Amino acid sequence: MTNKRRFGLIILVLVLVASIFLLSACHHAKEVVKSARDFEHMGEKPADATMINIDTLGTTTDEKVYNLYALALTNLRDTPYCAAYNEGFLENYMLGQNNILYDDYIIMKTPTKYFYCNYRAIKDCPIAENALFGDLFRSMGSILSERKYYEKGKEYALHQSLGNNYMDENGLPTTSWNDAEIDHIDPIVFNSDDAPNLFVINEHDVLQEYFIPNTAEYEYDATEGYYTIRFELDPELATTKSVIKVKDSVGDKNAYYTYIFYEITIWDNGYFRTYDNDSCFSGKVVISLDFKDIYRWEFSYNEEDCGISIYADAAGIKDKY
Repeated sequence: MTNKRRFGLIILVLVLVASIFLLSACHHAKEVVKSARDFEHMGEKPADATMINIDTLGTTTDEKVYNLYALALTNLRDTPYCAAYNEGFLENYMLGQNNILYDDYIIMKTPTKYFYCNYRAIKDCPIAENALFGDLFRSMGSILSERKYYEKGKEYALHQSLGNNYMDENGLPTTSWNDAEIDHIDPIVFNSDDAPNLFVINEHDVLQEYFIPNTAEYEYDATEGYYTIRFELDPELATTKSVIKVKDSVGDKNAYYTYIFYEITIWDNGYFRTYDNDSCFSGKVVISLDFKDIYRWEFSYNEEDCGISIYADAAGIKDKY
């Protein structure tokens, strides 16, 4: 969970709790036109002829599933080009309604460049859209956009953040980056050669010994050429880092995860195709609240999709070094 999502979670909790009481009382060669959500080669198998047979990766189902996952994670770190798109939802059910915050993530990397963009918005959150809370919700940062750009070898990365955005004609959040100042942050690690264990996409500690027994499974789609793996993690063992973030976000030192489930598709040459994670956690702020955190990654490994300068999402930051 990013800092923005954690902060947005605090705001959502406060708004939800307050509402109970109130309701009960009353590149220059190409024109920059494309959206980075429109990766042309998303969902295509990367050009790699090395085929993987999952049955050679272990003797038990747990071993096979984990080793295929670990191979895909290594390939994600090693691949020179990767474009990834993630839709995420943080959901709370209260007062007979679902209240949803929406996260829209974009990541692109090449051998020398890295770009990250996150739009955060109200997707369907009746309480936050209520006239009593709408301005407060916006002013406190629950609607937030952020982007980062880094070129390998530079002493710092470029960063922007905005406390406003809007939904476009397709119902997706966007913003006007011209309104945001550019500041400097620490360099970003995004290649295995620099730090093989840092470029990860999982929220939790994914280890074979953290699998809940009898939950790991896999199947193979011979027509499309990919494996589907599923596993559930022990919510205590797998959350050494992520539960700290949840405790800080909720403001409850006893907050805890109750459920962590992954469903991942991996091409039969060992590259991530899609990556889904559902997590549930609970915390207490005046009252106990339950949350469901859902996100889904999709990947392209085509160099054409990583031409950062052709995307409108990157305009205005890539030339600021």
